[in-house]
Amino acid sequence: MCNNNSHVSPDPTKFFPNVKGNLTKIVWAHAVNSLAELERALSSEDIMMLEADVVMGKLNTTNQTDIPIMAHPPAVESDLSLENFLEINIHSNNTKGIKLDFKSNSAFESSKPILTKLRANLTFPVILNADILSGPVNATITPLNAKDFLKGANETMPESILSVGWTTRYGKEFNITEGRYSLKQIQTMIEALKENQVTQPVTYPVRAGLVANDVDVIKTLLKNTTFTNATLTIWSSEGDSVDAEKLSKLIRDVGVDKVYVDVPEALKSKLQLSAASAMSAAMINLAASMALLVLSRML
Repeated sequence: MCNNNSHVSPDPTKFFPNVKGNLTKIVWAHAVNSLAELERALSSEDIMMLEADVVMGKLNTTNQTDIPIMAHPPAVESDLSLENFLEINIHSNNTKGIKLDFKSNSAFESSKPILTKLRANLTFPVILNADILSGPVNATITPLNAKDFLKGANETMPESILSVGWTTRYGKEFNITEGRYSLKQIQTMIEALKENQVTQPVTYPVRAGLVANDVDVIKTLLKNTTFTNATLTIWSSEGDSVDAEKLSKLIRDVGVDKVYVDVPEALKSKLQLSAASAMSAAMINLAASMALLVLSRML
């Protein structure tokens, strides 16, 4: 294990050189919230990033007080604690990154000492995720405290990528199939990051069915995040209503070097992203041709 903090949470594009800068090629495992799921994900040759949820709860092997465990609300019991999750990854995983999705203020606050203790050994990409603002469609879930999360993440793991998003009310659970992120919602996010002097790399997790409905707003979000490197993480729940054609266009317009795609396989298979790759290659070839032309004129 490496104790040189320069190796803590390396950039995913450098850690996964085979994707050649195309973030859409990074393959995710979802809800890695048990020992069995963790073992399955670590043994998979395809999986590159492990997404897991952190709540306060009890290990089902003990009667101890609440600690940070890997589980998705409303579950408050697991056979895997956050500390065990990290230690297993440290000892068994030299090829995969992790994304920790904190589901409450208390879960994050109680996780900070654990992250601090193990930080020097987290020599793979680490993304710290939380919904810190209320979002579409009139979302009712209470977000985490934006200031506490942004400040705490910076103090605890300044090398990590911050994944900061909006709570949402959408999909089968609510029988809602239409909606979008508003200009006010993205402006509020940018202001929150500026106020808290965020300089860490940021990825904005945006729900596929909502983000496809207003490409311009999302472009504005990225364009106005001038204070750090910013990407999108497009996610979706099973059964969400998503316009795959519009979503494909958004990804192509923004660029595959700026978009992680963490969606169910049924949706991912419908996305048409080859044009984005072809466009990137064409731009590279054009730039090379222009450079040769300039050089020939100088000689």
